[in-house]
Amino acid sequence: MFHDASVKDLKKKMSLLEKEKAEAERDELKKQLEELNKVNEEIKSVVIKRAKKIKKMNEDVDDNAKLFEKLSLEISELHMRNKNLNETNQTLHQMLSDLHEASANEIKVMKLEIEALRADKSVKDEKLNMLYTVMEQHLGINVQSIYNNLEFKGLESVGFREKKSWLRRQLKGRKS
Repeated sequence: MFHDASVKDLKKKMSLLEKEKAEAERDELKKQLEELNKVNEEIKSVVIKRAKKIKKMNEDVDDNAKLFEKLSLEISELHMRNKNLNETNQTLHQMLSDLHEASANEIKVMKLEIEALRADKSVKDEKLNMLYTVMEQHLGINVQSIYNNLEFKGLESVGFREKKSWLRRQLKGRKS
């Protein structure tokens, strides 16, 4: 019995020690739980921030994909415009070549016509000289000296035909 009391006392102490140990473990576990909850909250906020960043990046990727699609369409349109402009440029270049060739041919024709007109003028000048020579020999007059002696008073504003008819009248008057 004596041992019973000491066993009871030991059991009581043991129970008390176990209770204190359990409370200490519980307090320790509570502290660990609080620390883990703090860490969990920090991790949760970091994960939420990362999730927001990832969501924003996904939106940016979507926006970039749309932008790339738009840019691809615009590049295709610009490529088509460039192709059309190249075709137009080739057409204009061909037209310019044709125009240059045509104008070169026209210039050649005009040069030939000018040459023919000069030759014709030369022939007519020669015939006119012959006519003056025949007229001077046949009529016995010097046309140049008669012309130099004429007074063209008031004939400055008169046309070529009037001067010619006036000159004829003068020549007829000298013959008589």
